Amino acid sequence: MVILVLAEMVYSHYHHKELYTGKDTAINLMCTSLNFLNDLIFRVVTLGILTWFNGFSVWAFEEKTAIYWILLFFAQDFAYYVLHYVDHYVRFFWASHVTHHSSEKFNFTVAIRSSVFQPYYRFLYFIPLSLLGFEAFDIVFMYAATQVYGFWVHTETIGKLPKWFEFIFVTPSHHRVHHASNEEYLDSNMGMVLIIWDRLFGTFRPELKDIKVKYGLTKNLDTYRPTKVVFHEWKAIWLDVKKAPNWKSRWMYMFGPPGWSHDGSSYTSKQLRSKGNL
Repeated sequence: MVILVLAEMVYSHYHHKELYTGKDTAINLMCTSLNFLNDLIFRVVTLGILTWFNGFSVWAFEEKTAIYWILLFFAQDFAYYVLHYVDHYVRFFWASHVTHHSSEKFNFTVAIRSSVFQPYYRFLYFIPLSLLGFEAFDIVFMYAATQVYGFWVHTETIGKLPKWFEFIFVTPSHHRVHHASNEEYLDSNMGMVLIIWDRLFGTFRPELKDIKVKYGLTKNLDTYRPTKVVFHEWKAIWLDVKKAPNWKSRWMYMFGPPGWSHDGSSYTSKQLRSKGNL
């Protein structure tokens, strides 16, 4: 990863691409450090919970053959797709995940601009895997392996790949769309390794030649202050809940889709696409 980051920095410098800034890279490193610390603190709890649920599994694998690992890969990658989908469509979880999307750059260090608090709830999506008979350490290992794959797709330096590869796997082109703030691209391409989940469930959108990707949020932060980068959406939720006229609105401000408003003052990604007939 370090080699790829340094190579991309050199490429950016000599081709005047301005892919990196010092402050943005520093925030990316801060976020991954906090995520790693939280993950380390909660790792024992995660393994304990998954091991406990494994005791109620509906299936027992007699031995860990190639089939076991292949099935675990597909199951874990789908579980991540569901986690990622919820992170984008439920504001309470978006408040954590938004940190990963708030950079207006797109480079290899953005891959480690991690959702700081995700380690505290990520295990929920892996409980079904334990119930299917997969062991806790194996689930955590497979998640780490797919995360490594997710690193290399955070770059502008790789164009579109062969059609067969683009059809099956997540590529830099797919993930550029995922990080876009363009209305046409919002909340799409949620997969980590396989793009087939997006194709199956209607969240796939290709990168189009005539729509240049704009990175960041629909309303960017315009600051590198760490506390605002990490906590700004939590603060926004609190302010919206305070002004909500009733309990239904309070619930929607917390657990509805990001952008939902009781008075039409802001819009969800689906509403934005609908307004633009996209």
